[in-house]
Amino acid sequence: MDPGTVSRYLNGSRRTPWSFVTTLLADVAEHCGTPVTSDAIAALRRLHDAVGACRSAGTDLQRLQDRFLAQDEEVRRLRLRERALLEAIDERQQQLARHSVDQAGLQAELDEERHTYTTAVEVWQERCGTLMRAGSVLQDEVADLQRQLEDTRDELRIAEERCHLLEEQLDAAEELLNGGISGASLMEILEAADRTASVPELVQLVGGLATGPRRAIASELVTSVSRCRPVAEVQALLGALYGAGLHKHAEAALPAMVAMRPVSDTSDLIGELLRAGLQEPAAALLQASVELHAPEGLAELARILHRGGHHEAVLVLLSATMSHRPVAEVVTVCGLLADPALNDALVQAVACPAQDRVCAELAELVIALHDSGFRSLADALHSAMARSRVATDVAELIGALHAAGLSTAAATVFAQTQQRTTGHLVALVSALHTANMHDAASDVLSHALLTRPAAELAQLIIDLNVAGRHKDASDALTAGVRSRTHADTHVLLHCLDQLHPGMDSLSLLAEAATRCSPEHAADMLVALLDGDLNEHADAIYTCTTQDRPTGHAAAALFRLHATRPTYLTPSGLAAQARAGTASSVVNLSLALDTARLSTHLDAVLAAAGPEQSAGHVAVLLKNFQRLHDSSTGQSTRIAERLLDHLVGSQPLDYHLGLIGMLHRTSLEQVADQLKNRICAIWGTRRVELCLYAMQFTGKAVTLRPAQQLWWTARRTVNTFLSSI
Repeated sequence: MDPGTVSRYLNGSRRTPWSFVTTLLADVAEHCGTPVTSDAIAALRRLHDAVGACRSAGTDLQRLQDRFLAQDEEVRRLRLRERALLEAIDERQQQLARHSVDQAGLQAELDEERHTYTTAVEVWQERCGTLMRAGSVLQDEVADLQRQLEDTRDELRIAEERCHLLEEQLDAAEELLNGGISGASLMEILEAADRTASVPELVQLVGGLATGPRRAIASELVTSVSRCRPVAEVQALLGALYGAGLHKHAEAALPAMVAMRPVSDTSDLIGELLRAGLQEPAAALLQASVELHAPEGLAELARILHRGGHHEAVLVLLSATMSHRPVAEVVTVCGLLADPALNDALVQAVACPAQDRVCAELAELVIALHDSGFRSLADALHSAMARSRVATDVAELIGALHAAGLSTAAATVFAQTQQRTTGHLVALVSALHTANMHDAASDVLSHALLTRPAAELAQLIIDLNVAGRHKDASDALTAGVRSRTHADTHVLLHCLDQLHPGMDSLSLLAEAATRCSPEHAADMLVALLDGDLNEHADAIYTCTTQDRPTGHAAAALFRLHATRPTYLTPSGLAAQARAGTASSVVNLSLALDTARLSTHLDAVLAAAGPEQSAGHVAVLLKNFQRLHDSSTGQSTRIAERLLDHLVGSQPLDYHLGLIGMLHRTSLEQVADQLKNRICAIWGTRRVELCLYAMQFTGKAVTLRPAQQLWWTARRTVNTFLSSI
């Protein structure tokens, strides 16, 4: 037990707990070897109760003594528990040592067994390797035999197909002979049909050859006819073939016709097919023309079709050219067709590749058209891209146009693409940031703030947050609250509460307040107050004063004081200080001091100091020391200012209790400062006597003159005895 405690029990200055007596009785019985009699225990119990009855149990001193005894008993119990835990730890450590020895022995036995069986394992491994190698050889032989089997089967299948082909050729020859064409070979019949057969006869012949191995012959027959017959007959043949379901043979013959015949024949045939309502072969001819003709041929074909009134075919031809031919050839075709009559078709056609070609080629085409003087065509192309391409492609196009010195075209694309959905704007902002075009990304948000309705702006903010663009979302929300009307702000915040689970206007405003400048935070708070959104304004105020650095909070408070002094009143700050925690009061005090708002700071310190208990003030002073670097002098200066408020408004016993609490929280320097201040008011002798009495009584009380005399004598005697 504590020696001081035992000495107080023995000299009678403290009442001995009965547990202490029972412990002594047990020790005496153990020492003497005989148990203590029940009469002796009963007599001691009566004496102990008599001592308790003699003391005034209702006094504060008695209650303090009882609490002290209970606490001393708790200390004794915890020491016993500590001893038991130490013994348990020692026992477990001994068991661990024994287990370690056993483990080492088992490991040695395991090593010996492993060494014993190593040789046997090596022998079995060698035998297993031999068997595996033999098995691998057999597997290779089986695989080789299987390959030979597959080759034999392939040869058999080819032989069977040849036999079947010869059988079909024999059947065809017999059918031709039975048809009255005796003595002529199959090729002679085809050559004669190519020169003299009518269209129905050609269709019948192609239909007869359109099976099995004669399909290629049928397609070659149509190709030969298309190259040499007049356009009207070719049109009739193609129409009849499509009507008979033999369109594959017709389509196989069209590329050769386009390549071999003049462009005028191709245009005439397209016209004939369109007039006959045969759209499919006409489209096939246009596709073959785009693939096979040079730019000059394409331009000539477009002009002839335009003169013939086939404007839709012209548009299809030019659109396919823009989508599939190289950029240089596209520009050449545009130059060859520099005719006002064809300008509309070119403008419509040039917008088609906006969906088909890769972005780099499209940017190259836009720049080439600008450089060649085809500005209207370039505008049509990049406008189509701005309306339809994904955000990354639009950003790439804007960058390419800027690099080529086409700033006006880039600005046009930038303006047009911002008319799309909010989802596209979010992707565009991300793409612009990725391309290091940060100013352009900011311009996207600024334009949306100016032009988008409040509901769409709320959706944009939510989409930015979901996409991880939290800074952009906060900037948009800050600017929206600062610049929109009160009605728009209400709609904006309501939509934010409804659009996405887990996101609400209060949390988003708080996040925006942690990212924006102090001036913007103050302006946003004022705008919310003007719109009667006090709860949202309080969220920004709390975040700014408690979560931001001191300098930031001070700048926001200073601007708020200048723009809305009725919100930042001393009485309101005092109410916040009374309801706030110690750390919140410290943060607010530092910000007010930095902003040089002395009157407001005094109101906070008065509410957090003199109006609170001594314990609360001690915690507050501890927070000043812990949360901020005292080397700057600011926290020390505010703490001294708080002490000044305390000294001028609280009685002596309050300060005595506070000094005791400051000593217990290791704030000796602050305690000394407070002591010096109260000594200057109530006198050094009186204060020191009160502190001396508090050391013995545990109570902070103001001594009356008679009590001062008694404690002076006691201190003198104790000083004398301690010096002996």
